[in-house]
Amino acid sequence: MRLIRSAFMRRHADLRRREAQRASAEHARRREGRPHEVLYFHQVDDPYSQLAVQAIAPLLDRYAVQLIPKVVAQPTPIAIHEQQLWDEWARRECAAMAPFYSLTFQAAAADAPTLALARHLALALNEPRAFAQQAMAINAALAEGSLAKLQGLAAAAAPPTEAVADAALVTNFALRHRLGHYLGGMFYYAGEWYWGVDRLHYLEARLDALGARRADAPGGLSAPLRRSSKPVLGSTAPRLRLEFFPSLRSPYTHLAYARVAALCQDYPLDLVVRPVLPMMMRGVKADRRKGAYIIQDTAREAERLGISFGKIWDPFGKPVLRGYSLFPWAQAEGRGFEYLHSFSEAVWGEGMNAYAETGLQMVVERAGLNWTEARTRLDNRDWKAGMESNVQDMIAAGSWGVPTLRLTGGDEAEAFTVWGQDRIWLIEEEVIRRLGKAA
Repeated sequence: MRLIRSAFMRRHADLRRREAQRASAEHARRREGRPHEVLYFHQVDDPYSQLAVQAIAPLLDRYAVQLIPKVVAQPTPIAIHEQQLWDEWARRECAAMAPFYSLTFQAAAADAPTLALARHLALALNEPRAFAQQAMAINAALAEGSLAKLQGLAAAAAPPTEAVADAALVTNFALRHRLGHYLGGMFYYAGEWYWGVDRLHYLEARLDALGARRADAPGGLSAPLRRSSKPVLGSTAPRLRLEFFPSLRSPYTHLAYARVAALCQDYPLDLVVRPVLPMMMRGVKADRRKGAYIIQDTAREAERLGISFGKIWDPFGKPVLRGYSLFPWAQAEGRGFEYLHSFSEAVWGEGMNAYAETGLQMVVERAGLNWTEARTRLDNRDWKAGMESNVQDMIAAGSWGVPTLRLTGGDEAEAFTVWGQDRIWLIEEEVIRRLGKAA
């Protein structure tokens, strides 16, 4: 099974295969005389969809594409650990992200009949610009809790009947599932998925390469990320505490190590490394579509960041347990972070068997540790209680996945938590804000 899983992951991480599929798709499109067709899957009560839909008009201003909106009612259940936790997290994260993309965000929640009306309204318009405007108006009404505004929109838009709308929702859900995804706020183009505003630049780069940018297009991205300047720090700047929750079986965590290290070099941060068991080893289920998307997304992120990825040896199960058996000792030696990073490079970038002693020896020695001493501690179980404590603290912070980063200190009483290697920039923004406030 490990060989099969590893082969599956390597296949989906293969950039040469991706380029061949892109070339084949473009050849077929040209041969058949089709336009560049982008599908957009929108969920009216999904925070990520609320941000993504605001990028539709700017995208159409820049690219000669046929954008086809598809309204869906909910994510695929197996893709969401706990719906309530997911909803709370998504609202917090999108509220934090929106200002940096110059977008607006208003948390929307409603009872089932109101949401049903909102979905039917979203299905009323297929022209993409009109759809985007309608979707934003729907969200504003949901955020205000205004059934009257929704009813006013319904009077102007003539939504489909309940039977027609429900059939369309079922069809769109099945289409998204068949094409290989499970969430809202998703753009799909010729075999690849782009989640929300922070993956849209990959779609735009692909369209640019195909010559789809309009001659009169405005410059820049459809949803540019605007970052703060790094402050000049004096010797009196306070030290902040950064807790890092990684997992040895997480490809996304693999992309985080070097950048977390750089963050701690650039700012006065005390790093606390708190590894956790992988989600699937904690009983969280995932289907092959989620696994395929994660690997494909990691591969393109790794390519952009210049991080080695794709020669994969899946460490699920006993290799993870064996790897963690050495962490407390590595941490006591002052090399815990380096040890986890070395293990990650071995299994995600080099295809190394990190369960075999020959592979684990290389992992240990590259981290600056002594293998002879490591062997005396191999396969102990003393680490389990500490790791369970890490898991519980991570969940208490509102996150259940890795990599999670939690920042404390400065003049702020509350912790600031992000989940995902693609949110390291958001932690940095919070570091800058806290240091600036303390200056």
